[in-house]
Amino acid sequence: MIDFIHPGLVLILGSLLLPVLPKNMRSFYSVLLAMLGFILCLMTNPGVYGSLNLFGYTISPIIRVDKLSLLFAYIFSFIGLIGIIYCYHIDDWVQQLAGLMYAGASIGVSFAADILSFYLFWEMLSFLAVLLIWSQRTKEATSTGFRYIMVHITGGLFLFAGVIIYIYQTGSFDFSSFMNHSGELFWWFILIGFMISAAVPPIHAWLPDAYPSATIYGSVFLNPFTTKAAVYALIRGFPGAEILIYFGSVMAVYGVIYALIENNLRRLLSYHIVSQVGYMVAGVGLGVVTLGLNGSASHAFNHILYKCLLFMSAGSVIYATGKEKMTELGDFARYAPITAISFFVGAFSIAGFPLTNGFIGKSPIISAAGDIHNAFAYILLNVATCGTVISIICKMGYYTFWSDRKTDYTVKQLPVNMKIAMLITSALCIIIGILPQNFYTYLPYPMRYEPYSIQHILDTIAIFSFTGLTFIIFLKKLKPKPSINLDTDWFYRIGAKGFMKTLDITVVPVEYRFINKLWRRLMDRVIIPAGNQIKTAETDKVSGIPLFLSNLAKTFSNEISIFQSGKIQDYVFYMLCGMALLVLLMFIIIK
Repeated sequence: MIDFIHPGLVLILGSLLLPVLPKNMRSFYSVLLAMLGFILCLMTNPGVYGSLNLFGYTISPIIRVDKLSLLFAYIFSFIGLIGIIYCYHIDDWVQQLAGLMYAGASIGVSFAADILSFYLFWEMLSFLAVLLIWSQRTKEATSTGFRYIMVHITGGLFLFAGVIIYIYQTGSFDFSSFMNHSGELFWWFILIGFMISAAVPPIHAWLPDAYPSATIYGSVFLNPFTTKAAVYALIRGFPGAEILIYFGSVMAVYGVIYALIENNLRRLLSYHIVSQVGYMVAGVGLGVVTLGLNGSASHAFNHILYKCLLFMSAGSVIYATGKEKMTELGDFARYAPITAISFFVGAFSIAGFPLTNGFIGKSPIISAAGDIHNAFAYILLNVATCGTVISIICKMGYYTFWSDRKTDYTVKQLPVNMKIAMLITSALCIIIGILPQNFYTYLPYPMRYEPYSIQHILDTIAIFSFTGLTFIIFLKKLKPKPSINLDTDWFYRIGAKGFMKTLDITVVPVEYRFINKLWRRLMDRVIIPAGNQIKTAETDKVSGIPLFLSNLAKTFSNEISIFQSGKIQDYVFYMLCGMALLVLLMFIIIK
């Protein structure tokens, strides 16, 4: 009996059939495969499975299923299914294959018990993300994909170096908490590798650079996997690392500030990924209390739902109008009420309004900061909440769905599958928000927390009232502007151009002056004379053999040409003679 069927490998291997399937079967097959992956995750039992012998080492176990890994596997597989439903109508097997494999690799990360298989699935995430970005098939997407992969190769190299040093120093392949080795070189290398994938500033600009460059379907797949897999890795490997409190708190405010000044729908949402992941990173650092780690896991789970809902809503706006900037939109709710409702469910969820999953999801993190009296984290995370209300609900909601139209755009009807995906996700955001204690039973650590306390509800209403009033007062100041906002990627973009110019000034002249001269001397004195000698030997000796064979073949063909008379009776006679000869030969052999 098979104890464990890996849902991630089922998705990865099953998706390889997509290119060979008929076009009219690919979408249906993708939905069935994604549904199978989700069901397998639901059926998975906690435990450890598998072993591997590698270069004389026994690695056991290679699969670990516990409450933490199951929580992330559930949401990775579910959102993979939602993404496949959302893009059901498209005829592009590359995006479907990449989306399924992306979900499968994320599940592989969450179930990996050893550091080597973890690293293998981790690196798959980067290359599958690039495939989704390049699926847009534009020059901008190509350049963005290269920038994305360069950043993540850097993160992967840090992680790889840390893994090698970790194995060498400890002799262990186990992927669990590294906090007993806090401060060691491999500890820092692995932490940096995780933080780069979590989009922690200042190495975060790859995210708002890449996600809006993909197709609207690719953005839905890009949002949930890489950064949340990094959050899972931080929870597993660095619980209670105090430095993460400060990085995460700054990250939450930093992303909100850029979201406030953004005009592009998907770039605004991308900066909010940076901000919301900041809460999760801070929660990992606050892991000295279970509220912090449970809060990070809970927030990651719920963030995937409502942020995918927001990206699907934004994608629906772009699909219907062809417009992606708020300065070109307005009054869209009139034409697509389902999209508007879905957007505002996601918007109120990300802001943490009561009766939504955002309210019950990230509040444990802020409470954890209060429990350990960390004023820095407590204040910054609440400030980020205010910025979220203004930038998502007020700014993006108002200028996209309710304000006067800025341009005379036409509206295209949305496919039914896009509406179904949004409505399912909207319903789940509300159901989890209404039934928090049921959801909390799936969290990795025991926790007694009541989100619907009178104080918490009043505090939340106060924040919403204050930020709503602020938006009304500064309505004109917050109006979207058609501008490009510079971020930290400016430094490596300019740095790369400067590096290439430096090469033109230094390396290229050296190459022309010295290497070219050396190469010319080598050609003139060694390679060309040697080639001439080989040519002479070939002409004198070797060339005679092909000439002899060709003459022999010509003579033989001339001799047998007498049999090619062109008369059918001659050819019949030759066939009969051949058959008689064959019978005679068989008789001799048998005898």
